[in-house]
Order: sequence, then structure tokens, then C-alpha cells
Amino acid sequence: MTLTHRPAAIPTLLSLALLALYLAFPTKVYYWDGITFAQAIEDAAAPSPSLAHPNHLLYNFAGYYFYRLLRLSGFELRAVTALQVLNSVLSAACATILFLILRNTLRSIYLAVCLTLLFALSATWWKFSTDANAYIPSVFFLLVSFYLVLPERKPAPLLLALSFVAAMCFHQLAVVAFPVFALGVYLQNGSIPIKHRLVNAATFSVAAFVLIVFVYALVFYLATGAVDIGRFWRWTVSYSPDAETGFDFWSNLGYSMRGQVRLFFGGRLNLLRGLMGPGVVLLLTMLVVAVALLIFAFVWNLPKFGSRLRRSRLLPRQKTVVLLALVWTGVYLVFLFFWLPQNTFYRLFYLPAFIILLGLAFAAFAHTASRRTFATALFVAAVGLANFLFLIYPFTHVEKYPPLAFALRMNREWPPGTVVYYAADSSDKGLIRYFNPATHWSRQQPTDRDLANVYSAGRTAWLETTAIDQLSASAEGRRWLETHARPDSLRELNDGAHRLRFIQIVPRP
Repeated sequence: MTLTHRPAAIPTLLSLALLALYLAFPTKVYYWDGITFAQAIEDAAAPSPSLAHPNHLLYNFAGYYFYRLLRLSGFELRAVTALQVLNSVLSAACATILFLILRNTLRSIYLAVCLTLLFALSATWWKFSTDANAYIPSVFFLLVSFYLVLPERKPAPLLLALSFVAAMCFHQLAVVAFPVFALGVYLQNGSIPIKHRLVNAATFSVAAFVLIVFVYALVFYLATGAVDIGRFWRWTVSYSPDAETGFDFWSNLGYSMRGQVRLFFGGRLNLLRGLMGPGVVLLLTMLVVAVALLIFAFVWNLPKFGSRLRRSRLLPRQKTVVLLALVWTGVYLVFLFFWLPQNTFYRLFYLPAFIILLGLAFAAFAHTASRRTFATALFVAAVGLANFLFLIYPFTHVEKYPPLAFALRMNREWPPGTVVYYAADSSDKGLIRYFNPATHWSRQQPTDRDLANVYSAGRTAWLETTAIDQLSASAEGRRWLETHARPDSLRELNDGAHRLRFIQIVPRP
């Protein structure tokens, strides 16, 4: 039986194809939080409250069990790889759910496929789908929640509360979407009395609130052993000092506009340097052809745009979805205008809603078209090819991420048991440590006795960037370095974007 007679096969095939694509090209330019997650998972001998973090409460637990499952199944891999695989699977599942939402809303398999691929192949989503992070699983449950509030579905406020709380347990930023689902469950089944619809919205709201408070309170108690409301509140709303942000209207506006572009397009032309080959040349040729055809299609259809705009229309059920998608996009645009607008990856939380709005805009025009055009497919092909060539493919190569290449070089230079002293945590320090698992890291200034013990055990001792900087900041520290550091041992990466330094230290003669 052909696929045209089996539309149910389309989302399955789409999901499997995307999963294969994600797994084939995992990123080597790791997201800094992902390395922290992976280190915590590998350091944990068993599931424990130490894996909990208030910003992504249950992510490390899910990652821990998935990592252990893969290891028990015979896969010899690091935790960061397991987290990448998990995100690839969940991202493909996100594409399936989005396809179902689009097909249900647009009543067009062609548009649903094109827009699902646009979502899956957009720059930031694609990159993070092959990386370790808590955003993909959180968005997965937001999509499940949105599917549950589609206008033609029967209201299920308790199930909706469960899926929404799951999204929050993977990342706190999901809480911003609360108005979308409260409004969505209220608008479902408009034929019932307003009183019943208010009850549905209230049931969802109360259940979600009770569930999330219960889960957070339980994890907080298990992690701290304390019953202190003030401390619990501070723990729940805590965030990294790096997240401190000021406000400047024009700067925030610029970041917001840049972030919207970077959601869909990413990478640089010069990332292909050193990677050219027959396959890359073929894909570049295909990209040029797709862009040329897309420009031609745009120019050809431009005279018809005005008349189609005047005659465009939406069906009543689509208007409800428009409202929900606008609320979903709007609440995040406003929030992210003030909160860390420079972080494009936070915009993943409203990317599905933006895609849905695009789909509804296309659907409104489709009602006025006498025949199907393939400009949408050409646009998706161009976006996918460009992002693959200038972002995804280069990022699968170690040499395109200098800190990782440096970490692997140190792995060859440091014998097992090497002790590295550091003064402060940083993303670069975490990366070097993770990819040198046979080293031992100590956050203290070493004494001559410490160094003597290290070398008597047949090991070596080194200082990391933050420790070197801390000592170099004082005259006493500089004198200590003069008598303990070996100048010929300095290993350094300083390319303008990264500054990493390590130097071997020995006991005073």
C-alpha cells in the first residue's frame, strides 16, 4: 500500500529520518551546561539528590538512567554522548508531535511536512538536538501539552497538568508558557457552558501548582534535609551568577532581532575551510540551485501577493490555534526581551509556536491559490542545506572547536593521576577536566608538602588558568610561581575567543 493510502506512516518515517540525521552528525562544539551535566552523572555512583538542580530539576536523573541503560546494554560511551543520543531521540519525537499538530490544524500533509522539516532543520534547534542540554526534553513536553489543548480535542486538565509539570521539571523556563495552556483548556469545547470551561482551567491550574510545588519540595528536602520555606524559595528561584543581566532598550532589541534570525540560520562560511570535498561541493551546488529557484519563485509570484493577501482567510478552528500560538510566542518574546536576550537557545521554547504561526499564514494563502507551488519546499531545502554546510557539518570536527582540541592534546600529555590545581570554576575548566578523566582536580593552593606527596607517588602537578591568574595578581604569588613553575612546560590556547593556560609546578628545590 502506498504512502498516500497510509498517511499514518508519514510522521513515523519523518521522525526516523530526522533521528538518523541527528545521530549521524553529533556536535563536537559542546554546550557548556551539557559538560557539567555529564560530569555530574559520571561522578554519581548511584541516583542521589546531588543530581538535582532547581533550574532543571529532573534532567540529570533522566540522563543518569539513560546513560546507565546504554552502558548496561553494552555501549561503551561517555555520559555526554548518552545525553546527545537522548536529545536526538526526543527531538525526533518533537518533530512527530509538531507534525500531528500542523496536520490537524492545516489539513495539509504537504505544509505539515515542510514546516516540520523547517523546525527540525532550523539552526539552533538542529544544533541543540545533537548536543547535551535540558531544553529539548522540556520543549517536548510543551508540545505534548499544546497537542492536548487543540480545539477539537476533549479537555483533559489533569493530563495537561502532568505534561506541563514534566516540562517544568526539565527546565524552569517552561513556566512562562502557563497562560497558553490555561487559556487553551478553557477554550476547548466551546459548546459547553462557561462555568464548565472555567472549572477545566481552574482544575489544570491548581493541579499544576500543587504538583510542581510537591515535586520541588520533595527534591529540596531530599537534597538538604531542611524544612525551611525561605531557604526553599531561594533555592527554587536561584540562578547562575552568569545570568545577571542589565537592561538597555536598544541593546535588548538588537539581541532579540538577532536571536530571531539565529533561530533559523547559523554558522559561517569560513567554517568550511579545510573540509572541502566532492560531497561538500555537491551540497553547495544544490544550495545554489535551491536559492536560485527560490528567488525565481518569489519574483514570479510577487504580482499575485496583493490579491491573495486580500482574499486570505482562516477557518474558525484555526483562529483558536492562532490565538494560542500568538500567546505562546508573545509571552516568551516579552520575557526574553528583558531576561538574557542574548541567549538564542532560550528562544527554542517558542520556536514551535512560531512555526505554527507560519503554517497558519501559509494555509490562509493556500485557500486562494489555484495550484500548489513548491516555494515552501525550496525554502526549507535551502535552510537545511545552509545550516548543514555552515554549522552542523563543521561542528562535527574537533578542530573547529579549539578548546576541545586543546583538551584532547592535554589528554595525551598528562599521564594518569596528574593533579591539576584551580582557583575557580569555569566552562573551559569543566571541558578540560571532562575530557581528561584520569586526572585529579583540586581547588586549593598547593603547598610544598602537597607537591612532594604528588611527585613521590610518581605523578605530576599542574596549575590551571584561574590558579595562575590568582597567583600572578600578587607579588607573593609571583614569587611562588618563580620558584615552583617550570616555564618550559607552559601549554596555552589564546586565540582571542578562548584563553587557556596550564603550567607544571614542582616542589621548591
